[in-house]
Amino acid sequence: MGEVGTKLVFENDRVKVWEFTLEPGEAITAHTHHHDYLFYAIEGSILEVTRANGRVDRVALEPGKVYYRDKGDTHGAKNVGPTRYHEVLVELKG
Repeated sequence: MGEVGTKLVFENDRVKVWEFTLEPGEAITAHTHHHDYLFYAIEGSILEVTRANGRVDRVALEPGKVYYRDKGDTHGAKNVGPTRYHEVLVELKG
């Protein structure tokens, strides 16, 4: 399993902060989110998200929006949009 982001930029006993970037056509390998998390889309695009059960969703992530997800999800993602996707992701260690 891969990491949840491209680059770990900060960690303490309460949070992990990741930078995550996908160029058009680029993908991140399957990974599991072991903590609740939120992410702020700096540059939006369309991601094709493949879940562990094989379901594939196309998700349009808008720049300037914050998204929240519960822990436990396993998925990979591919940028199928025409522009770079860039976010900051914060894992909440509870």
